[in-house]
Amino acid sequence: MAQNRKYRTLAIVPARGGSKSIPYKNIVNLGGRPLISYCLQAVKKSKLVDRLIVTTDDLKIAKVAKKYGAEVPFLRPKELAQDSTPTIPVIEHALKWLEDSQGYKPDFILLIEPTTPFIKTDQINKAFKMMIDKQADSSTTVISVPRIFHPYHIRLASDEGSLSFEQPEMHYKHPSRQLDPKRYAHGNLWWFKRNLFLKNKKIEVGKLVGLEIDMASAHDINDRFDLEMARILLGKHLAL
Repeated sequence: MAQNRKYRTLAIVPARGGSKSIPYKNIVNLGGRPLISYCLQAVKKSKLVDRLIVTTDDLKIAKVAKKYGAEVPFLRPKELAQDSTPTIPVIEHALKWLEDSQGYKPDFILLIEPTTPFIKTDQINKAFKMMIDKQADSSTTVISVPRIFHPYHIRLASDEGSLSFEQPEMHYKHPSRQLDPKRYAHGNLWWFKRNLFLKNKKIEVGKLVGLEIDMASAHDINDRFDLEMARILLGKHLAL
């Protein structure tokens, strides 16, 4: 990381300790390293990020985060580290703490989940530059939705169990993948303006632009199947 002269930029990685699907998921072993270390390393390599903090309620995660170069200036209150806690109040708490305790008010926020180990520094940089170049207020990475998951070809189940297309007129109008308009799902990061986030309480705020990335880079670990897939992907990457 290096000091950005034109903008003040802050990366926030939320990493609570109470994962149910995989105990201590955020620091579970992946390739001999804690899971969270991969995204922290990618952020640390970016010259567009001034500061990197991890917001956690757990001392064990805090220790690991510090080892890999992140700041952990506070411990998140337990009421903001529940299964049902949305991301928005977690970011609000971090920004308020930094302003009240340090007088620190960044211009742009980078939000990255600790469960995306294949995020690349280049994607962080390109998403930021796209936002600036297109005079947008926020940016994200996206992946193209495979045809089998495209809204035109999704089926709904009735209470009786019968299936029907959600948009039958569009399904039959677009029998070929080449005719489907492109649809995108979220990738692995968000950039957004701090002032608009605090005003609107939204991450995707104002004019939003998207940087398309590959599906492997967007791989997110939610359960043990995702973890095993990550280990396979990591093995293939190391073999290249």
